[in-house]
Amino acid sequence: MCKSSSLIFVLIFAFAFRLEKFSLRLVAVILVIFGGVLLMVASETAFVLSGFLLVMTASACSGLRWSLTQMLIRDKNMGMDNPAATIFWLSPIMGLTLATTSIVWEGWRNVFATPYFDSSASTINTSLLLTVPGVLAFCMVMSEF
Repeated sequence: MCKSSSLIFVLIFAFAFRLEKFSLRLVAVILVIFGGVLLMVASETAFVLSGFLLVMTASACSGLRWSLTQMLIRDKNMGMDNPAATIFWLSPIMGLTLATTSIVWEGWRNVFATPYFDSSASTINTSLLLTVPGVLAFCMVMSEF
């Protein structure tokens, strides 16, 4: 329910960065989409404040990410004029940021000390369970671009 608000944040950041001209028609379309998703799942959940705040923060960051990516793609001097080039240049930075956060937050000793990495078979199984969704996520991001 809250995740559908990412459309609203994309629109807000698009207006803020002047990527899109303000249009009541566009705002109405986004609100109708958001309202439809909201009505579809409104009675199916229980409200948890911490979860709500986390998902809304993720939605806001998602809207900011798409607007900043649009700004990068629009600027031909940056060399990111197509989706594959954008992912090629941004993925290492995102990977390093995620790895650094993971080291600080979780500690890799703790991660590799779990049963998921205690034998060769479990390490291969864990690697496959991480790689296959990663490939699917990559394909999804490419299709979104």
